[in-house]
Amino acid sequence: MRKYLTVAKTTFNDSLQYATSILFRIGGFTITMLILISLWNYIYSGGDNLISGYTLKEMIWYLLLAEIITFGSGSKVSTNEVKNTIKSGNIAYQVTKPYSYPIFIIFKFIADTCIRFVIFLGVATILGLIFAGPLDNFSLKTLLLAIPIFFLAVLITGMVRILISLSSFWVEDSTPFQNVYSKIILIFGVFFPMEMFPKIVRTIVRYSPIYGVSYGPAKLVISPSIALFKEVLISQIIIIVIISILMSIVYKKGVKKLNVNGG
Repeated sequence: MRKYLTVAKTTFNDSLQYATSILFRIGGFTITMLILISLWNYIYSGGDNLISGYTLKEMIWYLLLAEIITFGSGSKVSTNEVKNTIKSGNIAYQVTKPYSYPIFIIFKFIADTCIRFVIFLGVATILGLIFAGPLDNFSLKTLLLAIPIFFLAVLITGMVRILISLSSFWVEDSTPFQNVYSKIILIFGVFFPMEMFPKIVRTIVRYSPIYGVSYGPAKLVISPSIALFKEVLISQIIIIVIISILMSIVYKKGVKKLNVNGG
């Protein structure tokens, strides 16, 4: 465990050196949010006070809270680094190291995400207060419930992206798969809450990573309850276990393929 923590500490210190790139992403995030907030303001201007059970204030906060997980966990450690390590053949050196490469990458991802996520959370909070006002049900209890849920949401995002990147053992480029995953999360987890979809789609979302990555965390802050907290937490734990198993299987098969081919 100590070696993974050392890697995380080193990555965290390195991430402090790239403040400029984070500033550019903050600009992109802010512009995107302003466009979407304007869109929802226009939709609600038709006279509807509630859409799928959400007020305009709740819809704006849902959008901001779900989106910060996407932007805040946009570290290239889980995508480009894994993909390039495999395609360049450097994975052969990682295999011989006295640690698990997938766990090594997960710790690097978490460390690289820490500052990024806190910054985007701050920006989202400012935008929410300006364009929607404070949430009526928000309290210290809500914050305490949200912290572990948002941490696990970011962790799941990283693990899914690492799993996709591991497909580089077999495919030329895993980037298209990353793009498809991003679009699915945006459409079914960020831009629109689960309640806005037909029943069959809601069922699929409920039992997919989308629930634990986007919908669940955002919904918990908007409508906090112990019951919802337990529901989202259990869903996230199950997702983490399943993805961990898949990562282990895919990585072992990839390494076996590497050894067979003399990589």
